[in-house]
Amino acid sequence: MNRAGVCLAHFEAKPASPLGPPLVLIHGWTGDHRIFTPQIGYFAHSRHVVAVNLRGHGESDAPKQEYTIEGFADDVAWQCAELKLEKPLVIGHSLGGSVALELCGRHPDRVSGLVMIDSIVTPGSTLRESADVGRLLDEISGPNYRAVLRRNALSMAVDYDDAARRESIHNIYIQPSCEKTPQHVAYSAIRNFIVNYDASLAASRCKVPMAYISADVPLVNAARDLDWLQARCSQLIVAKTLLAGHFNTIEVADQVNAMLDRFLTVGLRRLATAGI
Repeated sequence: MNRAGVCLAHFEAKPASPLGPPLVLIHGWTGDHRIFTPQIGYFAHSRHVVAVNLRGHGESDAPKQEYTIEGFADDVAWQCAELKLEKPLVIGHSLGGSVALELCGRHPDRVSGLVMIDSIVTPGSTLRESADVGRLLDEISGPNYRAVLRRNALSMAVDYDDAARRESIHNIYIQPSCEKTPQHVAYSAIRNFIVNYDASLAASRCKVPMAYISADVPLVNAARDLDWLQARCSQLIVAKTLLAGHFNTIEVADQVNAMLDRFLTVGLRRLATAGI
């Protein structure tokens, strides 16, 4: 799909008679649609599924520009319109959850609901003033940024699975997209998110049914800031996958699929009936 000269890629699957609503899957920083491989396989039998590659990621073009949450959200909204997706459920993993929240805040009448999967809700002063974050930004702008991306991804792995499975998940689903993401995209996206992004307006405008699926690790718990989100979105439902890390869409796909299925069949209807 070509938006003003920039190719925006996506993966699409659709059965002959899909149930509604369609699903829009948004991956995280330096990722691509492969992080949702089990979800695509599970839901494609019954629903119209579109997994985007954000601008600068995967098979999408990576022009020299600033990469922001707002820009990503506008791209995905445009893709939804071009594909004529009627009130999709928007699902975002990691940074993709922030993109999904921004999208739903900007276009609350064009979506049926939102699911964020282990996303940093708002960077806040805790992350912005962290020496570790400052060091990460410096390293990503340096000559060894690919090694930094690999180290960062591996740091979010957990010890619940054996080492061989963790390595396999990383090598198949995570590292290939990290290798493909250009340095200028990786740096601009994470810097603009941590330093400049404020989710307050999007959260205050987001009135659709909403769920948050957390990983079962203490990773950036302060930055998850679910109390902050709950205060602005009273409709929020919070769940947690069991014995899984940040990449729980792959690690415990059955748990994530069951939660998404339950939200689709019960959560959307219950919250809509309640007038939320």
